[in-house]
Formats: sequence, structure tokens, C-alpha cells
Amino acid sequence: MDVDKILNRYNLERKNATRYIDAITRLNQSDTAEEIGVSRQTVSRYKDAFKEMDDNERTLLIAALTQEKLFEQAAER
Repeated sequence: MDVDKILNRYNLERKNATRYIDAITRLNQSDTAEEIGVSRQTVSRYKDAFKEMDDNERTLLIAALTQEKLFEQAAER
């Protein structure tokens, strides 16, 4: 399964999905929306999309986007 296909299937933007994954693990939905600069409705839509995904899709998406973020952070240092 391809990350871009999953993002497209659930109508999610890669940048926002990456930021959502990071923020939602630390913050509630309102604070997540504020931190990533989207509405609470958008955060709710992302939450619903992740809930709708099967385990493989969700795990692949979280792992791939988290790994990309880790590589970007390492390159910045």
C-alpha cells in the first residue's frame, strides 16, 4: 500500500497529516487545531479519517510520515 494512495483515499493533505500525528499525541483536539493552524472541524475530520482506516493503513501512514519528519529534523541539525 502506498502512503499517497491512503492520503488521497481519505482526502488528507500530507503536511497536515504529519502535523496532526505529532500534535494529537501531545494535545487535545482544540490545542492541536491551534498548533497546526487549522480549524477544530479539520482536526475532527482527520480524527474521523484515521478512525475509518484499517489497522494496516493507519500504521503505515503514521510510520511513514513520522519517519519523514524524523529525517527532516535530522537534516536540520
